Order: sequence, then C-alpha cells, then structure tokens
Amino acid sequence: MERLPQTLDHPTAQEKASTPSRELPLHTVEAPPATPGSAFPEDLATVTTRELRLLCNRTFQHLDTDHPALEAREQYDALIGELERRERQAAQRGSADSARETFRDNALFSRFELFRNGVMAGYVQYDMRGGHVLLLHSVIDPRFQRIGVESVLMQAVLLNAHRRRLAVMPYCPEAQDFLAAHPRFLSLIPARQRRRFTLLMASRAEAAPRDDA
Repeated sequence: MERLPQTLDHPTAQEKASTPSRELPLHTVEAPPATPGSAFPEDLATVTTRELRLLCNRTFQHLDTDHPALEAREQYDALIGELERRERQAAQRGSADSARETFRDNALFSRFELFRNGVMAGYVQYDMRGGHVLLLHSVIDPRFQRIGVESVLMQAVLLNAHRRRLAVMPYCPEAQDFLAAHPRFLSLIPARQRRRFTLLMASRAEAAPRDDA
C-alpha cells in the first residue's frame, strides 16, 4: 500500500499560529515579465485549442501572484468560457447515439448526480461547509464505466462549483485525477491547499509502477 502525504486540510481545521510549520512554504509564483493583456487575442474563436490551454495556464499564473493584473480575472474567465464552449461542441458532435445527459445537485442526499437517458449513470457524494464543497467519493454505474461518464460528471461538478463561487476540496481520488489532468480547474482549490495538492500528485506519479519496469 502506498504511503502518500495528506493532501488537504479540512476547511474547519484551526491554524497553528504558535508553532512554526514543518511543511514546505506555501506556493508562490513570480510574476511573468509581461502582463497578460499585452498578448491577449482580441478574438478567442480564431485561436487554436492548444494555444488557448497554454494561454489559460499562463493567465492562471498571473492570478496566483500577490498582485495580479486587474484584467487577469476577466481574461481567465473568457478563456475558460471558450474552452468549455468548444468541449460542448465536441461532445455534441461525438454523441452518435444522441444520448441525453442531465446533471443535478441533489441537496437532499448531498450528491451531484449525472443521468444518461433518464438512468442515473453516477454521482459524487459531497459535504458543504460554508463556501467549501468537499468532494468525498464518486460512484459510477458499471454499465457506463467505459463511455467516459466519469469525466463528464467531474467536469459538471467543477463547473457547478465555479458558477457558484465555491472552493473545491478534492478528497476522492477520482476528483484528484481529473484536476491533475485538467489544470485549468486548479484555481477552484483554495490557494493555501494548491501546493499540497501538487505535492500529492507528484508523489503519486513517482509511486506508480512504470510500464518499462
């Protein structure tokens, strides 16, 4: 069994102000030499998807500094919106079976649910603590495991949190893997937890068996 560091603090955990922390310092990023506005395209529709992702990551670095540019947040939201629009278009083109997917927040059972053609394909159990949503674990119906439903569900969960301005605490491995593969959503993790999340992903990658071993 792999031994990995604890990735995230509970949002209600008390700060240990009196004792110096033994953990690594919080994540700091030096501001890039140019402001994002200096090279920001006027029409995002003309930019390739690869360039959009690179620009999105670069703009996120500005947001993660102590003094981000005033226009950085608007530019980051615009980039995320354009990437989401293209993903929706790609999903519509790829749905050859015309499957209808519906996402909902079932507050009664504290879970985000995804239905496919009226059948529940999976859900993510959560706990809401103030402005934080703790993603505890996910369940996918075995009948839908091979058609990418888990990725669709996780993206819907994170987009829902983004629209509601909720901070995300990804405790379940499925949410952690999705965030690691889609770094544009990392801004949803509280800033002081982001460094620990990065360390956990790096530790997990080192512990994973290599194909050539």
